[in-house]
Amino acid sequence: MESGFIHGISLHGIQHIAVGFADDTFIFAKASEENIQHILATLTPFSEASALNINMGKSALINIFARHFDFPSWQAHKIERGVLFRHLGYPLGMNVSTKDRIEWVLCRIKSNLNLWHIAQWPLHIRIRIVQSFLQPYIMYYILLLDWKKCYLYTFDCLIKNFLWNKAHNRALVFSAWEFVC
Repeated sequence: MESGFIHGISLHGIQHIAVGFADDTFIFAKASEENIQHILATLTPFSEASALNINMGKSALINIFARHFDFPSWQAHKIERGVLFRHLGYPLGMNVSTKDRIEWVLCRIKSNLNLWHIAQWPLHIRIRIVQSFLQPYIMYYILLLDWKKCYLYTFDCLIKNFLWNKAHNRALVFSAWEFVC
Protein backbone atom coordinates (compact mmCIF):
# COMPACT_ATOMS: atom_id res chain seq x y z
CA MET A 1 0.00 0.00 0.00
CA GLU A 2 2.88 2.36 0.76
CA SER A 3 4.23 1.79 -2.76
CA GLY A 4 1.03 3.25 -4.18
CA PHE A 5 0.36 0.26 -6.44
CA ILE A 6 -2.64 -1.04 -4.48
CA HIS A 7 -5.37 1.43 -3.56
CA GLY A 8 -7.26 0.42 -0.43
CA ILE A 9 -10.31 2.00 1.13
CA SER A 10 -10.51 4.89 3.57
CA LEU A 11 -12.60 4.70 6.73
CA HIS A 12 -12.71 7.81 8.93
CA GLY A 13 -9.56 9.13 7.24
CA ILE A 14 -7.51 5.96 7.84
CA GLN A 15 -6.39 3.83 4.87
CA HIS A 16 -7.26 0.13 5.18
CA ILE A 17 -6.33 -2.65 2.83
CA ALA A 18 -6.39 -6.01 4.62
CA VAL A 19 -8.07 -7.67 7.58
CA GLY A 20 -6.92 -11.05 8.81
CA PHE A 21 -9.05 -13.63 10.57
CA ALA A 22 -7.51 -17.02 11.44
CA ASP A 23 -5.97 -18.13 8.15
CA ASP A 24 -8.27 -15.95 6.03
CA THR A 25 -7.39 -12.52 4.70
CA PHE A 26 -9.85 -9.97 3.38
CA ILE A 27 -8.35 -7.42 1.01
CA PHE A 28 -10.39 -4.25 0.56
CA ALA A 29 -9.42 -2.40 -2.57
CA LYS A 30 -10.68 -0.04 -5.22
CA ALA A 31 -12.47 -1.95 -7.99
CA SER A 32 -10.23 -1.52 -11.03
CA GLU A 33 -8.47 -3.89 -13.41
CA GLU A 34 -5.09 -2.33 -12.63
CA ASN A 35 -5.63 -2.74 -8.88
CA ILE A 36 -6.56 -6.42 -9.27
CA GLN A 37 -3.46 -7.06 -11.39
CA HIS A 38 -1.28 -5.47 -8.68
CA ILE A 39 -2.94 -7.56 -5.96
CA LEU A 40 -2.44 -10.77 -7.96
CA ALA A 41 1.19 -9.78 -8.64
CA THR A 42 1.86 -9.31 -4.90
CA LEU A 43 0.27 -12.63 -3.93
CA THR A 44 2.94 -14.70 -5.73
CA PRO A 45 5.97 -13.28 -3.84
CA PHE A 46 3.96 -13.35 -0.60
CA SER A 47 3.18 -17.03 -1.16
CA GLU A 48 6.84 -17.84 -1.82
CA ALA A 49 8.17 -15.79 1.11
CA SER A 50 5.67 -17.16 3.64
CA ALA A 51 5.69 -20.74 2.28
CA LEU A 52 1.88 -20.57 2.18
CA ASN A 53 -0.10 -21.85 -0.77
CA ILE A 54 -2.84 -19.41 -1.76
CA ASN A 55 -5.85 -21.41 -2.85
CA MET A 56 -7.35 -19.36 -5.68
CA GLY A 57 -10.11 -21.96 -6.01
CA LYS A 58 -11.45 -20.78 -2.64
CA SER A 59 -10.72 -17.11 -3.31
CA ALA A 60 -13.50 -14.77 -4.37
CA LEU A 61 -13.88 -11.24 -5.64
CA ILE A 62 -16.89 -9.68 -3.92
CA ASN A 63 -18.67 -6.66 -5.34
CA ILE A 64 -19.45 -4.23 -2.56
CA PHE A 65 -20.20 -0.97 -4.39
CA ALA A 66 -18.62 -1.20 -7.86
CA ARG A 67 -20.71 -0.16 -10.85
CA HIS A 68 -18.40 -1.94 -13.29
CA PHE A 69 -17.54 -5.47 -12.07
CA ASP A 70 -15.96 -7.24 -15.05
CA PHE A 71 -12.25 -7.94 -14.61
CA PRO A 72 -10.60 -10.32 -17.13
CA SER A 73 -7.46 -10.77 -14.99
CA TRP A 74 -9.50 -12.31 -12.14
CA GLN A 75 -10.11 -15.97 -13.03
CA ALA A 76 -11.46 -17.10 -9.64
CA HIS A 77 -15.01 -16.91 -8.25
CA LYS A 78 -16.92 -13.58 -8.43
CA ILE A 79 -19.80 -12.69 -6.13
CA GLU A 80 -22.24 -9.96 -7.16
CA ARG A 81 -24.26 -7.73 -4.84
CA GLY A 82 -27.47 -9.37 -3.66
CA VAL A 83 -25.99 -12.89 -3.73
CA LEU A 84 -25.72 -14.87 -0.52
CA PHE A 85 -22.37 -16.53 0.19
CA ARG A 86 -20.92 -18.31 3.17
CA HIS A 87 -17.82 -17.56 5.23
CA LEU A 88 -17.04 -19.80 8.23
CA GLY A 89 -20.59 -21.12 7.98
CA TYR A 90 -22.12 -17.68 8.36
CA PRO A 91 -24.35 -16.35 5.57
CA LEU A 92 -23.03 -13.05 4.22
CA GLY A 93 -23.79 -10.80 1.29
CA MET A 94 -24.06 -7.22 0.14
CA ASN A 95 -27.64 -5.99 -0.27
CA VAL A 96 -29.00 -9.32 1.04
CA SER A 97 -31.91 -8.97 3.43
CA THR A 98 -31.99 -10.57 6.87
CA LYS A 99 -35.05 -12.52 5.73
CA ASP A 100 -33.06 -14.11 2.88
CA ARG A 101 -30.23 -15.00 5.27
CA ILE A 102 -32.68 -16.59 7.70
CA GLU A 103 -34.37 -18.53 4.88
CA TRP A 104 -30.91 -19.78 3.86
CA VAL A 105 -30.24 -20.96 7.44
CA LEU A 106 -33.63 -22.70 7.63
CA CYS A 107 -32.93 -24.48 4.35
CA ARG A 108 -29.52 -25.64 5.66
CA ILE A 109 -31.04 -26.96 8.88
CA LYS A 110 -33.84 -28.77 7.01
CA SER A 111 -31.28 -30.45 4.76
CA ASN A 112 -29.24 -31.49 7.81
CA LEU A 113 -32.36 -32.92 9.44
CA ASN A 114 -33.12 -34.95 6.32
CA LEU A 115 -29.65 -36.54 6.47
CA TRP A 116 -30.50 -38.28 9.75
CA HIS A 117 -33.31 -40.48 8.28
CA ILE A 118 -35.48 -40.11 11.36
CA ALA A 119 -37.68 -43.14 10.76
CA GLN A 120 -34.85 -45.52 11.63
CA TRP A 121 -34.06 -44.01 15.06
CA PRO A 122 -36.01 -44.54 18.31
CA LEU A 123 -37.09 -41.49 20.32
CA HIS A 124 -34.24 -41.58 22.86
CA ILE A 125 -31.65 -41.55 20.02
CA ARG A 126 -33.47 -38.68 18.26
CA ILE A 127 -33.34 -36.71 21.54
CA ARG A 128 -29.55 -37.29 21.69
CA ILE A 129 -29.19 -36.20 18.06
CA VAL A 130 -31.02 -32.95 18.84
CA GLN A 131 -28.97 -32.32 22.01
CA SER A 132 -25.59 -33.20 20.53
CA PHE A 133 -25.77 -31.97 16.95
CA LEU A 134 -28.80 -29.86 16.10
CA GLN A 135 -29.04 -27.66 19.20
CA PRO A 136 -25.46 -26.28 18.95
CA TYR A 137 -25.90 -25.79 15.20
CA ILE A 138 -29.14 -23.86 15.69
CA MET A 139 -27.72 -21.85 18.63
CA TYR A 140 -24.80 -20.74 16.44
CA TYR A 141 -27.18 -19.17 13.94
CA ILE A 142 -29.57 -17.78 16.56
CA LEU A 143 -26.69 -15.84 18.12
CA LEU A 144 -25.51 -14.43 14.78
CA LEU A 145 -28.73 -13.27 13.14
CA ASP A 146 -31.62 -11.02 14.14
CA TRP A 147 -34.50 -13.49 14.54
CA LYS A 148 -38.20 -12.76 14.65
CA LYS A 149 -40.64 -14.84 16.65
CA CYS A 150 -42.14 -16.50 13.56
CA TYR A 151 -38.74 -17.94 12.57
CA LEU A 152 -38.09 -19.21 16.10
CA TYR A 153 -41.49 -20.92 15.93
CA THR A 154 -40.40 -22.52 12.64
CA PHE A 155 -37.27 -23.85 14.36
CA ASP A 156 -39.40 -25.23 17.16
CA CYS A 157 -41.65 -27.01 14.64
CA LEU A 158 -38.62 -28.46 12.83
CA ILE A 159 -37.28 -29.94 16.06
CA LYS A 160 -40.71 -31.27 17.09
CA ASN A 161 -41.24 -32.88 13.69
CA PHE A 162 -37.82 -34.47 13.96
CA LEU A 163 -38.44 -35.77 17.48
CA TRP A 164 -41.98 -37.05 17.08
CA ASN A 165 -41.73 -38.04 13.43
CA LYS A 166 -45.26 -36.74 12.87
CA ALA A 167 -46.35 -33.99 10.48
CA HIS A 168 -49.02 -32.68 12.86
CA ASN A 169 -46.76 -32.46 15.98
CA ARG A 170 -49.01 -34.76 18.01
CA ALA A 171 -47.95 -38.16 19.23
CA LEU A 172 -48.53 -40.52 22.10
CA VAL A 173 -45.34 -40.57 24.15
CA PHE A 174 -44.40 -43.31 26.59
CA SER A 175 -41.93 -42.20 29.26
CA ALA A 176 -40.68 -43.77 32.46
CA TRP A 177 -42.54 -42.43 35.49
CA GLU A 178 -39.33 -41.05 37.12
CA PHE A 179 -38.78 -38.80 34.07
CA VAL A 180 -42.33 -37.46 34.20
CA CYS A 181 -42.35 -36.51 37.91
